[in-house]
Amino acid sequence: MSIIKVKNLQKSYGKHQVLKGIDFQAQAGEIIGVIGKNGAGKSTFLEIIMTIKDYDAGEVIVLGENLDGIATNRLEQIRKDIAVVLQPTQFYKNLKVIELLRLFKAYYQSDIDINKMIDDFKLNAHKKKYFAKLSGGWKQIVSLAIAFLSNPKILILDEPTTGLDPHMRNILWSYITNYNKNNGGTVILTTHYMDEIEMYCDKVMLINEGKNELFATTENILALGYKSIHEFYLNKVSI
Repeated sequence: MSIIKVKNLQKSYGKHQVLKGIDFQAQAGEIIGVIGKNGAGKSTFLEIIMTIKDYDAGEVIVLGENLDGIATNRLEQIRKDIAVVLQPTQFYKNLKVIELLRLFKAYYQSDIDINKMIDDFKLNAHKKKYFAKLSGGWKQIVSLAIAFLSNPKILILDEPTTGLDPHMRNILWSYITNYNKNNGGTVILTTHYMDEIEMYCDKVMLINEGKNELFATTENILALGYKSIHEFYLNKVSI
């Protein structure tokens, strides 16, 4: 089932064209990595998918709805099915983890059991700590737990493991892949860690100078003769 379909997507800021004709498609249950240099247009692309930024030309269909001219009530319904975890993560500094989870459970009108979520995310030792006092890794895990409270059909992650040590990166990815496996949700993420792309992503889209230079499975990329996704990336992206 096609969850997102993008054709010839274009976006400019003034005279600077950031996206120059992006084609993209995501199916239910896929984990897709979006890679490219800083300033390549990755964040703009994700913000359009998240329905928080307009575009100049092209076609964007999210959850079966064409975003061009969509009614406000339909747009709000789509947004309820999209969860986002951004970098850097910021939440209310004076709230404890358990208070944040309860707050967002009420906001999403979620029927998910908070105590089970705390157990699943190994948050028992941290549930009474203030969010601001958590390490970067645990902040990201709490942010992911909050995102899952909405039972999203689409999960968008912007550099979710930046600055985390290998152990915390592994923990975070275990939650992401379990969500993908158990819920059949679609995950779209940006990262500069090419090992994560190779280990966890079904497909990769390289945005280079505003264009998707390549959109393929990791297996097909490696079949081109590259020893790793890292080697592929360095070969394709100039300094």
